[in-house]
Amino acid sequence: MLVFAVVLALGLLLSPEAAQPRRISGVAAAQPTTKTTTPAPAPEPAALPEGVPVTETGEGTWHVVPGGGHDIGSGDKVLTYTVEIEDGVELPSFDYDVDTILADPRGWTSLGAVTFRRVTGPDPDVRISLTSPGTARRPDLCGFSIPFDSSCRLSRDRRIVVNLARWLRGAHSYDGDLTGYRAYAINHEMGHALGLGHVGCPAFGAPAPVMMQQTFGLSNTYLANLNRGEPGAARQVRPDGAVCRPNPWVTEAH
Repeated sequence: MLVFAVVLALGLLLSPEAAQPRRISGVAAAQPTTKTTTPAPAPEPAALPEGVPVTETGEGTWHVVPGGGHDIGSGDKVLTYTVEIEDGVELPSFDYDVDTILADPRGWTSLGAVTFRRVTGPDPDVRISLTSPGTARRPDLCGFSIPFDSSCRLSRDRRIVVNLARWLRGAHSYDGDLTGYRAYAINHEMGHALGLGHVGCPAFGAPAPVMMQQTFGLSNTYLANLNRGEPGAARQVRPDGAVCRPNPWVTEAH
């Protein structure tokens, strides 16, 4: 029995398999830690951007800011205007900004047909009225059927309602460019005062016409869908997928 045990032990020691160390297949590696972050959703194009505080509602009456004294442009058609601010709203620079925009050579005077004349009298052709968003939403003013703050032009009152919230915060289409957006807002609404209606984007990547609803967006398809609730408005823009770039001027900004 002892001899058998010795022979068995020697056999195990001399076996080729016993001489090789046991190996474990595979390669050890640290497992990477993957962090998944959910991108923030894109803002609604027509929504009011975040920004500075805004007086929500004024008193619903306006006072004329004194000023004027010279003509802007050399056209045969003279359009008189007042600059007005809603009572309860404070923005001393508004009238200066309006005059500067109307006097810019890229604006309506560039076409050579109109002269703007600021007055303080009681019967102007156009009242440019800075208005709190709460007042602007009234049904007898801009309304809120499209549920986003906007400016508008009221033919019966010869009034351009400039929405204070938009004036202070702009629009997503202008990506923080308040100077450009303010020029657009005045030129767009003054275009209505001159008898022009809304138009769409003429071609992908083109500068947006000043009569396009750039406050709400730069996409024809988006604007067409947004205007479905407005009688007649949806016919002005075809949902053809064209997207323009922002442009606040009657003639393209350089």
